[in-house]
Amino acid sequence: MTKYDLTCCNHVQRNILIAIACYAAFILAAWRIDFVMKPFKLLAVFVHEANHALACILTGGHVDGLEVNINEGGVTKYRGGWQRVITPAGYLGGAFWGAAATAVLGWQWGRYVVLGLLAGSLFLTLICLAIWSKAENRALTGAVCVFFIGICILLAWADNSKGGDQDVVALYALLFISTFVSAFSVYDIYDDCIARYVSGEETSDAVVCARNCPICPARGWGVVWFVIGLGMWVGGIIALLVIVGEEGIH
Repeated sequence: MTKYDLTCCNHVQRNILIAIACYAAFILAAWRIDFVMKPFKLLAVFVHEANHALACILTGGHVDGLEVNINEGGVTKYRGGWQRVITPAGYLGGAFWGAAATAVLGWQWGRYVVLGLLAGSLFLTLICLAIWSKAENRALTGAVCVFFIGICILLAWADNSKGGDQDVVALYALLFISTFVSAFSVYDIYDDCIARYVSGEETSDAVVCARNCPICPARGWGVVWFVIGLGMWVGGIIALLVIVGEEGIH
């Protein structure tokens, strides 16, 4: 049995930390450049909305539709379920999946699981869009799904290729995606729930959560979610460093 211990930093761990720092800097620098960031922002919105839908289903509700909009907004239409769980699931679910994906990228089976879950959820969304959804933006949502399913297939092929450093390429490509999802989730919490004051008909998940659970104001829930999301991201990075430090990339 492998005994895991965080000893830092060998060359693989340094490369991963440098890559994450460079990815985060690039994401911040290119945040407003739509033709670069738009596909990844739409993927992060999809993950956010998919977590609302998953929480609804797990708490006994029924999902009527899921939309991803070109303005990087989204909506999950549902009935029933436990709203106190469904409301924070978008932000915290995105942070959780980003961190979990980061943590297992050192293993080939982990990369396959990440690719499989991502491609499977995207394909399931495509089916739902084709059969049930009447959403106005289903063409865009479908295009995002098809684009990233293609990326998943390409990365799975590269990771399974014999010889060369394709597994390393797959790891760093997936690391960019998981870093983007984590960074998007944490930044989205700050921007939507802490920095901006919402009132009137405009609302946010934090405002809804404060109405349903008034022990904390909306900005307070935003701060709580921000700390949890950031902690998840850091935890995922530490887990990856521990794994590659003991076993390398394989």
